[in-house]
Amino acid sequence: MNLNKVKLGTCGILLAVGLTGSFVTVEASSGNINTKVAQQVVGQFKDVTKSHYAYDAINWAKGEGIITGYPDGTFKPNESITEAQFAKMLAEFLGLKDDKGDLVKATPASHWSDTYYDSLAAYSVPLNSYFDNALRNKPVKRGVVAQAISHLTGNANSLADSINFMIGEGITTGQNPQFENKDLNKFFGSNNNLTRAQVAAFLYRMHNIDIEEATGIALIANKNEEGLSLVGQANKGMSKLDSSLRLGKLGSEKPSTGGGNNNGGNTKPPEETKPDYSNSKIPVASGAKNVDVNTVNKVVSKMSDATYKKIVNAGYEVKDTDTDLVGLGDLTIALKDSSGIGFLTYNKSVSSDLVISLAKDLYGITLTKNDLYPGFENSTSKYVITNSGSSFTLRTK
Repeated sequence: MNLNKVKLGTCGILLAVGLTGSFVTVEASSGNINTKVAQQVVGQFKDVTKSHYAYDAINWAKGEGIITGYPDGTFKPNESITEAQFAKMLAEFLGLKDDKGDLVKATPASHWSDTYYDSLAAYSVPLNSYFDNALRNKPVKRGVVAQAISHLTGNANSLADSINFMIGEGITTGQNPQFENKDLNKFFGSNNNLTRAQVAAFLYRMHNIDIEEATGIALIANKNEEGLSLVGQANKGMSKLDSSLRLGKLGSEKPSTGGGNNNGGNTKPPEETKPDYSNSKIPVASGAKNVDVNTVNKVVSKMSDATYKKIVNAGYEVKDTDTDLVGLGDLTIALKDSSGIGFLTYNKSVSSDLVISLAKDLYGITLTKNDLYPGFENSTSKYVITNSGSSFTLRTK
């Protein structure tokens, strides 16, 4: 390096480093200081040695501003990472903005992670601790991390799909090889804690294979097409968490208040009991009341994985259920009953590929795109399609 070309201000910073024996962040152009030297100055923690498996990942994450470490100059790479710490790393990695408002929390005291949870709520990211500061400080499970990352970057919704995405892209190699091809959750270690170094390694691998943007499901959620509040978006994300990973309760659109009683408003009114839709295989729409989760999951159990992904990726939510019927807004599907009768109601806005897939999975009939939207009853076929204005009904005989 030619010292004559180093700017005086930068040289002063480097002298300070030499005198104190510590490392500080410096601003340097590649023409003045060798890039690798600059990265070493920025990246080192005193408890992360070059022999550590995640040394490069941790140095990279610090240089990118994804992590900052502790005031004593350590990173504590082998310490379990909390959900709040993971939320910060994920939001910083993807460059998510806190520009959709503030969450109303059950624990209203401010928390250093508030801005990161606000930004993730806008994308309906599956997390436990949007509304509870205490839960934010608990270790986060590997399954939660997999669902959050895969929701934002892999178009995955269920825990199994999330793990498969992570493994398929080489973001993780799993944790317990003895369960490979036997038990996916145990192979990945879904209910185990992660270390801070492991999350840095996940993100570093994603960086190296150019998975660095929120796409797919995340973009659909961020459009906020249903007009959900930030609390509604957060609830939607929490409801997507696999039931084995759930810790907290869904939040309320409005904080409960006192009053309305006969003792001066010192007692809060009893809270309305809200149904638990956390196990629903398809997200339940905000405000839906007549939903039976078993009915939803019974219908989903008849779908192929590919068809189910089409339902989820299209952003459908359950509006209501009745017997073996599930209403999804522009799409209503029902299983065959004992007499072999089943039907599918859909609008033209519904993907023809999805209608064809559902007909095959649920009713065992093969359609082509030419069979859709004919506007008349085909009495010679194994199925009947009727037109009711903008809606169409496909009914098996």
